Amino acid sequence: MQSDDEIAIPADFNDPEDRPVSKAGLRMAHRGRKLRMTRTGLGLTQEVFAGLLGVSPVELLVWEQVRQEIPEDIMSKAQAIKSDFIFPNESQ
Repeated sequence: MQSDDEIAIPADFNDPEDRPVSKAGLRMAHRGRKLRMTRTGLGLTQEVFAGLLGVSPVELLVWEQVRQEIPEDIMSKAQAIKSDFIFPNESQ
């Protein structure tokens, strides 16, 4: 079994500012992108989407920019919001 600390993408040795990316970091980046793509795919601003998620726009920005781990409940809420927009009459 492989560790989350294992390097998924090595640093570019030609770039002294580049850093390696761990498997956990790669997974976190994917989740941040997925959250942003959900929001933009629905045509929502950060302010509106943050309100629907029950968080501040700054918190949403931090997650979309992959500065912090996104809690599972937020990912679940985002999926529910997406479903409600796609199938608005299904929840009634």
